[in-house]
Amino acid sequence: MSKLAGARLEEMADIRSTRKKKIVFLCSSIATAFLTYGSVLHYLEGNWGLSLLIGVCALACLTISYLIKVRGHHQYADLLLTGVLMFDGLLLLLYSDAPSGRLLWLYPIVAAIILINEFKVGLLFSVTYSLIIFFDLTFLESVPTASEMTERRFMFTLVAICFVCHTFSYYYSKVVNYIQTLYREGIEELAYLDQLTGLANRWSFETWARAKLEELDQTQNNTVTALVFLDIDNFKHINDNYGHDVGDRVLKHFATRLKNNIRNKDRKTDKHDYSIARFAGDEFVLMLYDVRSKKDLDNILDRIVNLFNKGYQTEDNINELTMSVGAAIYGQDAKDLSELTRCADKAMYAAKHTGKNQYAYYEHCSNAEELRHQRHSLVGGMGNVTSLQRDASL
Repeated sequence: MSKLAGARLEEMADIRSTRKKKIVFLCSSIATAFLTYGSVLHYLEGNWGLSLLIGVCALACLTISYLIKVRGHHQYADLLLTGVLMFDGLLLLLYSDAPSGRLLWLYPIVAAIILINEFKVGLLFSVTYSLIIFFDLTFLESVPTASEMTERRFMFTLVAICFVCHTFSYYYSKVVNYIQTLYREGIEELAYLDQLTGLANRWSFETWARAKLEELDQTQNNTVTALVFLDIDNFKHINDNYGHDVGDRVLKHFATRLKNNIRNKDRKTDKHDYSIARFAGDEFVLMLYDVRSKKDLDNILDRIVNLFNKGYQTEDNINELTMSVGAAIYGQDAKDLSELTRCADKAMYAAKHTGKNQYAYYEHCSNAEELRHQRHSLVGGMGNVTSLQRDASL
Protein backbone atom coordinates (compact mmCIF):
# COMPACT_ATOMS: atom_id res chain seq x y z
CA MET A 1 0.00 0.00 0.00
CA SER A 2 2.82 2.41 0.83
CA LYS A 3 4.55 1.85 -2.49
CA LEU A 4 1.27 2.24 -4.36
CA ALA A 5 0.45 5.45 -2.53
CA GLY A 6 3.95 6.75 -3.13
CA ALA A 7 3.53 6.07 -6.84
CA ARG A 8 0.22 7.94 -6.86
CA LEU A 9 1.84 10.87 -5.07
CA GLU A 10 4.55 11.02 -7.72
CA GLU A 11 1.89 10.82 -10.43
CA MET A 12 -0.02 13.75 -8.96
CA ALA A 13 3.18 15.75 -8.61
CA ASP A 14 3.66 15.39 -12.39
CA ILE A 15 0.13 16.44 -13.32
CA ARG A 16 1.27 19.84 -14.58
CA SER A 17 4.02 18.27 -16.67
CA THR A 18 1.57 15.74 -18.11
CA ARG A 19 -0.89 18.45 -19.06
CA LYS A 20 1.84 20.49 -20.73
CA LYS A 21 3.07 17.47 -22.64
CA LYS A 22 -0.39 16.75 -24.08
CA ILE A 23 -1.11 20.39 -24.96
CA VAL A 24 2.27 20.92 -26.61
CA PHE A 25 1.94 17.69 -28.61
CA LEU A 26 -1.55 18.66 -29.80
CA CYS A 27 -0.52 22.19 -30.77
CA SER A 28 2.65 21.04 -32.51
CA SER A 29 0.71 18.42 -34.49
CA ILE A 30 -1.91 20.96 -35.61
CA ALA A 31 0.80 23.50 -36.43
CA THR A 32 2.64 20.89 -38.51
CA ALA A 33 -0.46 20.28 -40.62
CA PHE A 34 -1.27 23.95 -41.23
CA LEU A 35 2.34 24.99 -41.83
CA THR A 36 2.81 22.16 -44.31
CA TYR A 37 -0.31 23.30 -46.14
CA GLY A 38 0.91 26.91 -46.15
CA SER A 39 4.35 25.90 -47.39
CA VAL A 40 2.88 23.92 -50.30
CA LEU A 41 0.48 26.75 -51.12
CA HIS A 42 3.23 29.36 -51.30
CA TYR A 43 5.38 27.01 -53.37
CA LEU A 44 2.60 26.60 -55.93
CA GLU A 45 2.21 30.37 -56.05
CA GLY A 46 5.91 30.71 -56.84
CA ASN A 47 6.86 32.32 -53.51
CA TRP A 48 9.70 29.86 -52.93
CA GLY A 49 11.58 31.75 -50.23
CA LEU A 50 8.56 32.09 -47.97
CA SER A 51 7.61 28.49 -48.77
CA LEU A 52 11.03 27.32 -47.63
CA LEU A 53 10.88 29.27 -44.35
CA ILE A 54 7.39 28.01 -43.53
CA GLY A 55 8.48 24.48 -44.47
CA VAL A 56 11.35 24.73 -41.97
CA CYS A 57 8.83 25.77 -39.30
CA ALA A 58 6.64 22.79 -40.21
CA LEU A 59 9.64 20.46 -39.94
CA ALA A 60 10.50 21.94 -36.52
CA CYS A 61 6.94 21.34 -35.28
CA LEU A 62 7.03 17.79 -36.62
CA THR A 63 10.32 17.19 -34.78
CA ILE A 64 8.80 18.46 -31.54
CA SER A 65 5.82 16.10 -31.95
CA TYR A 66 8.18 13.20 -32.62
CA LEU A 67 10.33 13.92 -29.58
CA ILE A 68 7.28 14.11 -27.32
CA LYS A 69 5.40 11.09 -28.65
CA VAL A 70 8.22 8.68 -29.46
CA ARG A 71 11.17 9.73 -27.32
CA GLY A 72 9.24 11.20 -24.41
CA HIS A 73 11.42 14.34 -24.35
CA HIS A 74 9.31 17.37 -23.48
CA GLN A 75 11.39 19.43 -21.06
CA TYR A 76 11.87 22.41 -23.39
CA ALA A 77 9.23 21.52 -25.99
CA ASP A 78 6.95 24.39 -24.94
CA LEU A 79 9.70 26.98 -25.39
CA LEU A 80 10.77 25.50 -28.74
CA LEU A 81 7.21 25.49 -30.04
CA THR A 82 6.70 29.04 -28.78
CA GLY A 83 9.75 30.18 -30.71
CA VAL A 84 8.57 28.45 -33.89
CA LEU A 85 5.07 29.95 -33.64
CA MET A 86 6.38 33.45 -32.97
CA PHE A 87 8.74 33.20 -35.95
CA ASP A 88 5.95 31.94 -38.19
CA GLY A 89 3.70 34.76 -37.01
CA LEU A 90 6.33 37.31 -37.99
CA LEU A 91 6.58 35.69 -41.43
CA LEU A 92 2.82 35.98 -41.86
CA LEU A 93 2.92 39.57 -40.65
CA LEU A 94 5.75 40.74 -42.90
CA TYR A 95 5.83 38.62 -46.04
CA SER A 96 2.28 37.62 -46.98
CA ASP A 97 0.19 39.10 -49.78
CA ALA A 98 -3.21 38.79 -48.09
CA PRO A 99 -3.34 41.33 -45.22
CA SER A 100 -6.69 40.39 -43.70
CA GLY A 101 -6.01 36.68 -43.93
CA ARG A 102 -2.60 36.88 -42.35
CA LEU A 103 -3.83 38.98 -39.42
CA LEU A 104 -6.51 36.42 -38.64
CA TRP A 105 -3.86 33.69 -38.35
CA LEU A 106 -2.18 35.65 -35.56
CA TYR A 107 -5.12 34.95 -33.22
CA PRO A 108 -4.61 31.17 -32.85
CA ILE A 109 -0.84 31.68 -32.74
CA VAL A 110 -1.09 34.02 -29.73
CA ALA A 111 -3.67 31.75 -28.06
CA ALA A 112 -1.40 28.71 -28.50
CA ILE A 113 1.57 30.62 -27.05
CA ILE A 114 -0.47 31.38 -23.93
CA LEU A 115 -1.92 27.91 -23.44
CA ILE A 116 1.23 25.83 -23.95
CA ASN A 117 3.22 27.78 -21.34
CA GLU A 118 2.89 28.32 -17.62
CA PHE A 119 0.85 31.39 -16.71
CA LYS A 120 3.73 33.79 -16.05
CA VAL A 121 5.77 32.60 -19.04
CA GLY A 122 2.75 32.78 -21.34
CA LEU A 123 1.95 36.27 -20.08
CA LEU A 124 5.49 37.45 -20.83
CA PHE A 125 5.55 35.98 -24.35
CA SER A 126 2.05 37.13 -25.31
CA VAL A 127 2.58 40.71 -24.12
CA THR A 128 5.93 40.90 -25.92
CA TYR A 129 4.47 39.48 -29.12
CA SER A 130 1.43 41.77 -28.98
CA LEU A 131 3.69 44.80 -28.59
CA ILE A 132 5.69 43.69 -31.63
CA ILE A 133 2.48 43.39 -33.66
CA PHE A 134 1.25 46.78 -32.44
CA PHE A 135 4.60 48.41 -33.24
CA ASP A 136 4.60 46.90 -36.72
CA LEU A 137 1.04 47.97 -37.49
CA THR A 138 1.46 51.46 -36.07
CA PHE A 139 4.95 52.54 -37.07
CA LEU A 140 6.31 50.21 -39.76
CA GLU A 141 3.01 49.91 -41.60
CA SER A 142 4.22 46.75 -43.32
CA VAL A 143 0.64 45.49 -43.33
CA PRO A 144 -1.90 47.67 -45.13
CA THR A 145 -5.19 47.14 -43.26
CA ALA A 146 -8.30 46.25 -45.18
CA SER A 147 -11.51 48.15 -44.63
CA GLU A 148 -13.16 45.31 -42.71
CA MET A 149 -10.14 44.75 -40.48
CA THR A 150 -8.95 48.03 -39.04
CA GLU A 151 -5.98 48.31 -36.70
CA ARG A 152 -8.16 49.33 -33.79
CA ARG A 153 -10.57 46.44 -34.25
CA PHE A 154 -7.74 43.96 -34.71
CA MET A 155 -5.85 45.07 -31.59
CA PHE A 156 -9.06 45.13 -29.52
CA THR A 157 -9.87 41.58 -30.61
CA LEU A 158 -6.30 40.45 -29.93
CA VAL A 159 -6.40 41.93 -26.41
CA ALA A 160 -9.76 40.24 -25.77
CA ILE A 161 -8.40 36.85 -26.88
CA CYS A 162 -5.32 37.31 -24.68
CA PHE A 163 -7.51 38.24 -21.71
CA VAL A 164 -9.72 35.16 -22.09
CA CYS A 165 -6.77 32.79 -22.56
CA HIS A 166 -4.82 34.28 -19.64
CA THR A 167 -7.88 34.10 -17.38
CA PHE A 168 -8.29 30.42 -18.21
CA SER A 169 -4.56 29.75 -17.75
CA TYR A 170 -4.46 31.58 -14.41
CA TYR A 171 -7.45 29.83 -12.84
CA TYR A 172 -6.42 26.48 -14.25
CA SER A 173 -3.04 26.93 -12.57
CA LYS A 174 -4.73 27.86 -9.27
CA VAL A 175 -7.04 24.84 -9.42
CA VAL A 176 -4.17 22.45 -10.21
CA ASN A 177 -2.11 23.84 -7.32
CA TYR A 178 -5.07 23.48 -4.95
CA ILE A 179 -5.79 19.91 -6.05
CA GLN A 180 -2.12 19.01 -5.70
CA THR A 181 -2.03 20.44 -2.19
CA LEU A 182 -5.12 18.52 -1.10
CA TYR A 183 -3.95 15.32 -2.74
CA ARG A 184 -0.47 15.63 -1.29
CA GLU A 185 -1.87 16.07 2.22
CA GLY A 186 -4.24 13.14 1.84
CA ILE A 187 -1.79 10.81 0.17
CA GLU A 188 0.91 11.66 2.71
CA GLU A 189 -1.40 10.44 5.44
CA LEU A 190 -2.08 7.27 3.49
CA ALA A 191 1.48 6.63 2.34
CA TYR A 192 3.56 7.71 5.31
CA LEU A 193 1.37 7.47 8.41
CA ASP A 194 -0.17 4.56 10.26
CA GLN A 195 -3.93 4.88 9.93
CA LEU A 196 -4.73 3.77 13.49
CA THR A 197 -2.18 5.67 15.56
CA GLY A 198 -1.23 8.59 13.31
CA LEU A 199 2.46 7.75 13.79
CA ALA A 200 4.84 7.11 10.92
CA ASN A 201 4.54 3.66 9.39
CA ARG A 202 7.43 1.26 8.93
CA TRP A 203 8.18 2.29 5.34
CA SER A 204 8.35 6.03 6.05
CA PHE A 205 10.37 5.48 9.23
CA GLU A 206 12.99 3.36 7.49
CA THR A 207 13.24 5.81 4.59
CA TRP A 208 13.67 8.73 6.97
CA ALA A 209 16.04 6.86 9.31
CA ARG A 210 18.46 5.88 6.53
CA ALA A 211 18.72 9.49 5.39
CA LYS A 212 19.12 10.65 8.99
CA LEU A 213 21.95 8.21 9.70
CA GLU A 214 23.77 9.39 6.57
CA GLU A 215 23.36 12.98 7.74
CA LEU A 216 24.71 12.10 11.19
CA ASP A 217 27.71 10.34 9.64
CA GLN A 218 28.61 13.55 7.83
CA THR A 219 28.30 15.79 10.89
CA GLN A 220 30.43 13.50 13.10
CA ASN A 221 29.40 15.08 16.41
CA ASN A 222 29.82 13.53 19.85
CA THR A 223 26.15 12.95 20.54
CA VAL A 224 24.47 9.56 21.03
CA THR A 225 22.10 8.03 18.49
CA ALA A 226 20.00 5.03 19.47
CA LEU A 227 17.28 2.92 17.91
CA VAL A 228 14.63 1.92 20.43
CA PHE A 229 12.13 -0.93 20.10
CA LEU A 230 9.00 -0.92 22.28
CA ASP A 231 6.48 -3.70 22.79
CA ILE A 232 3.38 -3.58 25.00
CA ASP A 233 3.48 -6.45 27.46
CA ASN A 234 0.64 -8.98 27.33
CA PHE A 235 -1.14 -7.11 24.56
CA LYS A 236 -2.60 -10.37 23.24
CA HIS A 237 -4.23 -10.82 26.64
CA ILE A 238 -5.87 -7.39 26.28
CA ASN A 239 -7.23 -8.26 22.84
CA ASP A 240 -8.49 -11.66 23.98
CA ASN A 241 -10.16 -10.43 27.17
CA TYR A 242 -11.42 -6.97 26.24
CA GLY A 243 -11.77 -7.17 22.47
CA HIS A 244 -9.91 -5.66 19.55
CA ASP A 245 -11.72 -2.33 19.86
CA VAL A 246 -10.23 -1.87 23.31
CA GLY A 247 -6.87 -3.02 21.99
CA ASP A 248 -7.02 -0.39 19.26
CA ARG A 249 -7.82 2.29 21.84
CA VAL A 250 -4.84 1.17 23.89
CA LEU A 251 -2.57 1.47 20.85
CA LYS A 252 -3.91 4.94 20.02
CA HIS A 253 -3.51 6.09 23.62
CA PHE A 254 0.00 4.65 23.76
CA ALA A 255 0.94 6.46 20.53
CA THR A 256 -0.42 9.75 21.86
CA ARG A 257 1.51 9.44 25.11
CA LEU A 258 4.64 8.57 23.17
CA LYS A 259 4.34 11.60 20.87
CA ASN A 260 3.66 13.94 23.79
CA ASN A 261 6.65 12.75 25.82
CA ILE A 262 9.34 12.20 23.16
CA ARG A 263 10.78 14.87 20.90
CA ASN A 264 9.73 14.32 17.30
CA LYS A 265 10.93 17.58 15.76
CA ASP A 266 14.24 18.32 14.12
CA ARG A 267 16.03 20.96 16.19
CA LYS A 268 17.56 22.53 13.08
CA THR A 269 14.37 22.90 11.03
CA ASP A 270 11.75 22.72 13.81
CA LYS A 271 9.73 20.43 11.55
CA HIS A 272 8.11 17.14 12.51
CA ASP A 273 10.05 14.09 11.42
CA TYR A 274 9.27 10.38 11.22
CA SER A 275 11.35 9.40 14.24
CA ILE A 276 8.44 7.68 16.04
CA ALA A 277 6.67 4.87 14.21
CA ARG A 278 4.37 1.93 14.63
CA PHE A 279 6.47 -0.95 13.38
CA ALA A 280 3.96 -3.81 13.44
CA GLY A 281 1.06 -4.84 15.65
CA ASP A 282 1.87 -3.68 19.18
CA GLU A 283 5.53 -3.00 18.36
CA PHE A 284 6.76 0.56 18.10
CA VAL A 285 10.12 1.95 17.12
CA LEU A 286 11.76 5.31 17.56
CA MET A 287 15.13 6.83 16.81
CA LEU A 288 16.71 9.08 19.40
CA TYR A 289 19.39 11.33 17.94
CA ASP A 290 21.42 14.29 19.14
CA VAL A 291 21.27 12.88 22.68
CA ARG A 292 24.04 14.53 24.66
CA SER A 293 25.22 11.52 26.67
CA LYS A 294 24.48 7.94 27.65
CA LYS A 295 23.09 9.22 30.94
CA ASP A 296 20.57 11.38 29.09
CA LEU A 297 19.62 8.34 27.04
CA ASP A 298 19.03 6.40 30.26
CA ASN A 299 16.72 9.16 31.49
CA ILE A 300 14.73 9.11 28.25
CA LEU A 301 14.30 5.34 28.39
CA ASP A 302 13.27 5.56 32.04
CA ARG A 303 10.64 8.11 31.09
CA ILE A 304 9.33 5.84 28.33
CA VAL A 305 9.09 2.79 30.60
CA ASN A 306 7.24 4.85 33.21
CA LEU A 307 4.63 6.25 30.83
CA PHE A 308 1.98 3.99 32.39
CA ASN A 309 3.31 3.61 35.90
CA LYS A 310 -0.10 4.71 37.20
CA GLY A 311 -1.92 2.21 35.06
CA TYR A 312 -4.29 2.74 32.17
CA GLN A 313 -7.70 3.73 33.46
CA THR A 314 -10.64 2.98 31.18
CA GLU A 315 -14.21 1.83 31.57
CA ASP A 316 -12.83 -1.67 30.91
CA ASN A 317 -10.68 -1.47 34.08
CA ILE A 318 -7.32 -2.13 32.45
CA ASN A 319 -5.27 -1.01 35.40
CA GLU A 320 -1.92 -2.51 34.49
CA LEU A 321 -0.14 -1.65 31.28
CA THR A 322 3.60 -2.17 30.97
CA MET A 323 6.10 -2.38 28.16
CA SER A 324 9.43 -3.95 27.28
CA VAL A 325 12.00 -1.71 25.64
CA GLY A 326 15.21 -2.53 23.80
CA ALA A 327 17.85 -0.04 22.66
CA ALA A 328 20.81 -0.33 20.30
CA ILE A 329 23.39 2.43 19.94
CA TYR A 330 24.42 3.48 16.45
CA GLY A 331 28.13 3.11 15.82
CA GLN A 332 28.67 0.92 18.87
CA ASP A 333 26.25 -1.92 18.20
CA ALA A 334 25.72 -1.55 14.45
CA LYS A 335 26.77 0.56 11.47
CA ASP A 336 23.61 0.42 9.37
CA LEU A 337 19.86 0.60 9.92
CA SER A 338 18.99 -3.04 9.25
CA GLU A 339 21.59 -4.32 11.70
CA LEU A 340 20.66 -1.64 14.22
CA THR A 341 17.02 -2.73 13.97
CA ARG A 342 17.98 -6.35 14.56
CA CYS A 343 20.02 -5.43 17.63
CA ALA A 344 17.27 -3.27 19.14
CA ASP A 345 14.73 -6.03 18.50
CA LYS A 346 16.92 -8.59 20.28
CA ALA A 347 17.42 -6.23 23.20
CA MET A 348 13.67 -5.73 23.48
CA TYR A 349 13.00 -9.47 23.54
CA ALA A 350 15.74 -9.90 26.12
CA ALA A 351 13.99 -7.34 28.34
CA LYS A 352 10.68 -9.15 27.82
CA HIS A 353 12.10 -12.61 28.57
CA THR A 354 13.83 -11.46 31.74
CA GLY A 355 10.86 -9.99 33.54
CA LYS A 356 9.17 -7.42 31.28
CA ASN A 357 8.36 -3.88 32.44
CA GLN A 358 11.96 -2.75 31.83
CA TYR A 359 14.45 -1.72 29.19
CA ALA A 360 17.65 -3.35 28.05
CA TYR A 361 20.68 -2.35 26.00
CA TYR A 362 22.22 -4.50 23.31
CA GLU A 363 25.98 -4.69 23.57
CA HIS A 364 28.51 -6.75 21.64
CA CYS A 365 30.92 -8.81 23.70
CA SER A 366 34.19 -10.38 22.70
CA ASN A 367 32.44 -13.74 23.02
CA ALA A 368 30.02 -14.06 20.10
CA GLU A 369 27.88 -16.49 22.11
CA GLU A 370 27.13 -13.98 24.86
CA LEU A 371 25.02 -10.82 25.11
CA ARG A 372 25.19 -8.44 28.02
CA HIS A 373 22.07 -6.50 28.93
CA GLN A 374 21.50 -3.78 31.48
CA ARG A 375 18.13 -4.31 33.12
CA HIS A 376 16.11 -1.65 34.85
CA SER A 377 12.89 -2.43 36.72
CA LEU A 378 9.97 -0.10 37.33
CA VAL A 379 9.56 -1.21 40.93
CA GLY A 380 13.18 -0.98 41.90
CA GLY A 381 14.21 1.96 39.72
CA MET A 382 17.63 1.28 38.25
CA GLY A 383 18.21 -2.47 38.21
CA ASN A 384 21.36 -4.49 38.31
CA VAL A 385 23.42 -5.24 35.23
CA THR A 386 22.82 -8.89 34.37
CA SER A 387 24.78 -11.08 31.99
CA LEU A 388 22.52 -13.19 29.75
CA GLN A 389 23.25 -16.17 27.56
CA ARG A 390 21.96 -15.89 23.97
CA ASP A 391 18.46 -17.32 23.88
CA ALA A 392 17.90 -19.58 20.92
CA SER A 393 14.31 -18.32 20.67
CA LEU A 394 15.55 -14.77 19.95
